[in-house]
Amino acid sequence: MENQAGFGGLNIMKNEKNKCVFLDRDGVLIKDVSYLKNPDDIFILPGTIDALKYFKINGFLLIIVTNQAGIAKGFFNMDDLAAVNGRLLKIYESVGIAIDDLYFCPHHENGIVEPYNIKCACRKPNTEMIMNGVRKFGIDVGKSFMVGDKDSDIILAKNSGLSSFYVRNSMYEHDESIIPDFYVRDLKEVSQIIANLV
Repeated sequence: MENQAGFGGLNIMKNEKNKCVFLDRDGVLIKDVSYLKNPDDIFILPGTIDALKYFKINGFLLIIVTNQAGIAKGFFNMDDLAAVNGRLLKIYESVGIAIDDLYFCPHHENGIVEPYNIKCACRKPNTEMIMNGVRKFGIDVGKSFMVGDKDSDIILAKNSGLSSFYVRNSMYEHDESIIPDFYVRDLKEVSQIIANLV
């Protein structure tokens, strides 16, 4: 099974720290633009830079895990995705934030672009992206968190043994039967809650 792990050109060193904040990309780190294709359309959400710096200072790894079904559906291609992710990582690097890894799933079983129009093990809420990070970095899921704005992120957290933060996003309906550990407005609030937990 093809799982797209990491970003081309990103030099990732193994980090012995074993706690991690896993982060959805769209709606958590940047404004959720439907099928984001152009790096110029990246909008960093308020408070996220300070929150990421807090996590780093306090010894958390930072790993992005994102579904990008727009590839399977033909809205953008791998080069477009690489350009967007590359720009985002450079923005973080420019303010002293190193993202430890980035995993994405390009698949969707109802897609139209081969070979990505398949049912896979990496699309959230499946756990393959999380487990790849756990194995690579020796992460203790009991000390780690998942932050997302979709029900699939919360299910993923539960399936992976992670504590979960649900960022409320008016773009998506939320099934109230899917209960996260915390409801939050944004990533800044996540950092404030974690500060009281650790």
